[in-house]
Amino acid sequence: MVTIRLTNTKTRRKEDFQPIDPANVRMYVCGPTVYDRAHLGNARPVIVFDVLNRLLRHVYGPEHVTYVRNFTDVDDKINAEALRRQQAGAPGTLEDLIRQRTEETIAWYHADMDALGAERPAIKTDRSPEGLRMAEPRATEYIGQMVTMIAGLIASGHAYEASGHVLFRVRSYKGYGKLSGRSVDDMIAGARVEVAPFKEDPLDFVLWKPSSGEEPGWSSPWGKGRPGWHIECSAMAHELLGESFDIHGGGLDLQFPHHENEIAQSACAHPHGDFAHYWLHNEMLQVEGKKMSKSLGNFFTVRDLLNQGVPGEVIRFVFLMTHYRSPMDWTAEKARQAKTTLQQWHKLTHG
Repeated sequence: MVTIRLTNTKTRRKEDFQPIDPANVRMYVCGPTVYDRAHLGNARPVIVFDVLNRLLRHVYGPEHVTYVRNFTDVDDKINAEALRRQQAGAPGTLEDLIRQRTEETIAWYHADMDALGAERPAIKTDRSPEGLRMAEPRATEYIGQMVTMIAGLIASGHAYEASGHVLFRVRSYKGYGKLSGRSVDDMIAGARVEVAPFKEDPLDFVLWKPSSGEEPGWSSPWGKGRPGWHIECSAMAHELLGESFDIHGGGLDLQFPHHENEIAQSACAHPHGDFAHYWLHNEMLQVEGKKMSKSLGNFFTVRDLLNQGVPGEVIRFVFLMTHYRSPMDWTAEKARQAKTTLQQWHKLTHG
C-alpha cells in the first residue's frame, strides 16, 4: 500500500500516516461561519483538504474514508447580519432572518466550492444505496450534545458557571499550548482574550453564553443561551467521529485559540480518547503580495472571480501551484499562467 506522509503540527514532524482503523479513516476539517459569501482565503482549506480526501479515498477506498466539515450557523456575526436586514425593513422575526441568511449562505458556499471542483464531505453509512451520506453538520443540529459535554466538564471541575456564562478553566488542562507551542504564562499579554470580570483567569474561554431578547437561544441548565464557538467543533467531531480519530485540519489562523481550545475541552471531556492524532494546517493567502483586506481594496470572494470569467479549475490550479504550508500569493499573472497550462494540458489529452 502507498505510504502517505503528513506534517503533523502536533509533533512538528513529518510522519508516516497510520490510521487508527484502515477500514474507517476519519478526518474533520473546520468549515465556514455562514454569514456571507466565501472569500478567496476561505477556499484554500477547502481545496487543500479536498486533495487529501481524494488521496485517502484512492489509497483506502471511498467506502473506508469519513470526511466531516461543519457549518457554524450560530454566531454573533450571523446575528448582526440578520439584525441589519431587520433594521433595513426585511420582514420576519430575527430568528426567521437568521435562518434565511444561513440557508442562503450555505447554498452560496456549495455553489462556489462545487465550481472549484471540491467534493462535498461524506460519511460511511449503511442507510443509503451508495453507502455514503453528506457529512456537513450544522452547529444548531448538535446543541444537545454540546450541553451534555459542557455539563460533564463542569462536573469534572474543568469548567464553571459565572454570570450566566459557562467557562473552561484553561489551567486545569496541563497540555494547553502544546499545539501552538505557547506556554500559558506567556499567552496572556499577546492573546486575543475577552476580558470579563466574571472570569477566574483571563485565558478562560466561553463554552456557553446567555441569549436575550430575540437572540437565538436554547434552554440549558444555565438558562437560555447559545454555545461558544470552540465547543461546537468538539461536540460535532465526537458525535460523528468518536473520542479518537485520525486527522483534524484547518487554516493556520485556527491553530490558536480555536484548535488549542478544542483539544483542551475534548481531552478533558473524554480523557480516555486521543481526539485527533494528526493536525494539519494550511498557510494563509495574500493578494498581489499584500494581506487581503477590505481597507486595501484587494478583498474579493470566490464568486467575484467566477463572475469575472475566471474558471473554477483555474482558481483551483492557482491554489495548487503553491505548497499548502507556504503562504500563497494570488496574482493576476498566476491566474494567466494557470489558464495557459490547463489549455496546453487539454490539447495534449484531447488532441
